Amino acid sequence: MPNIVAYLALFSWPIVAILLFRLLPLQKALVWTIIGGYLLLPSATQVKFPMLPPVDKTMVTSLPALILCLLMAPAQAPTQAPMARTGRHVLLVLFLIVVTSPVLTVLQNTEPVIDGRTFLPGLRLYDAMGLISQLLVSLIPLWLGLRYLNSREGLRTILEVIAIGGLAYTLPVLFEVRFSPQLHTWIYGFFPHSFLQHIREDGFRPVVFLSHGLLVGIYLCIATLSAATLFREARREGRPATYWLLSTIWLLIVLSVSKNFGAMIIAVALTSAVFLLGRKPLLIIGLAVATVVMFYPILRGAGWIPVDAIYDYVHSINAERAASLKFRLDNEDLILARASEKPLVGWGSWGRDLVHDPATGKLVSIVDGIWVHEIGSFGWIGYIGRFGLLTVPILFFALRRRAMGDSFIPLGLIITLSATLIDLLPNSGLVNYVWLMAGAVMGHALWWRGPEAEGDPAAQPFAAPPRAAWLMPDTGPTATRGPRTQGLHSRR
Repeated sequence: MPNIVAYLALFSWPIVAILLFRLLPLQKALVWTIIGGYLLLPSATQVKFPMLPPVDKTMVTSLPALILCLLMAPAQAPTQAPMARTGRHVLLVLFLIVVTSPVLTVLQNTEPVIDGRTFLPGLRLYDAMGLISQLLVSLIPLWLGLRYLNSREGLRTILEVIAIGGLAYTLPVLFEVRFSPQLHTWIYGFFPHSFLQHIREDGFRPVVFLSHGLLVGIYLCIATLSAATLFREARREGRPATYWLLSTIWLLIVLSVSKNFGAMIIAVALTSAVFLLGRKPLLIIGLAVATVVMFYPILRGAGWIPVDAIYDYVHSINAERAASLKFRLDNEDLILARASEKPLVGWGSWGRDLVHDPATGKLVSIVDGIWVHEIGSFGWIGYIGRFGLLTVPILFFALRRRAMGDSFIPLGLIITLSATLIDLLPNSGLVNYVWLMAGAVMGHALWWRGPEAEGDPAAQPFAAPPRAAWLMPDTGPTATRGPRTQGLHSRR
């Protein structure tokens, strides 16, 4: 059970957000508010009110960031390129699908599920409202990235914060590798998951302040990719790059000892691509990942994903990891078979999409990959909406790539986003920074007006309006137009 420190940390984060927005440029304050809270706040800690989404680390990072951005940043005029207008229409359609899919699911699941000793109640419109409110909160980072981080400097800020956050996390990660995952328990009073799952061979898999060690692994993976991208971009710009190269190597070393096999494979493969390949091959990799993830349920159900070959390869490396993979694949088959009974709208919440033993009523299936949860709970309609918002940004960036200049920053963020998409197939790490990256890539394709906008003062959309003066440092009569209005695109 969370202690008083956990709740104090949770409810104090909006104050931290205000301080960040007061002391830092808007884009950096926004990204540190989202990612800093994700890395530091307690997991599995929430306060729930009827008909409202839970007050947890997702809400207390996203909602203050949204309010502060609305106060401090005037509206930005989007580019009028035909492809960008089409993309905004697609984005709106996907958003409407996400919002309406819980209602459709509830309307088709009003009957209870009765199977032997298993009884699960039918769904009501009350349940739909609760699901919609949670979805809206989870999508706040997507909108923030779309509107406030769509410049090249905004994308760079995301990569820098991810990399620096990963570097800071290496110290507690190494501590927990040696002494076991204890920091969450010592500070917040409880362990957020099963401790047995984090005993690995002759050591431990670290958790720090996240809900599972797998989330630590994929974060170190994207921190490695971010540092590699910043190294490549610094070399292109002729700036000192040694720091980012050393950071990439250090993050890979720490990831290798954190006992996250899957994240390590993704990191090695994609980091090699970032170092060795040009812009076009990197974009092709991003498009390939987005396409496979978008259509993965079809490919998986049709047997076009070589799961047996993947299992044999993993077994040749590590039998324990292979057994874990086999367990996940078997569970996916069970849930896909149940999802096929309601393919369009799914079974809804309360575990209605899971398989129970009719004799005992106990669960015989467990959801690991977020994709199979979406298919089982919300059907193809819900899956297309959610994963469309995650993958379509890469497609529209590719369609407008000729207007995006020669920087590696956007492509590096696409590769970093691709790493999280790959991880969503076996795991459930659809967290706030994933939505933030997807929104930033989509905003870069649909709102950004080209490289010339970076040096155009009229294109700087984030000057603080007078109504936000109370948040600004008091530096004299020009305080509201001082540091905040300069360099949100150009300052590094």
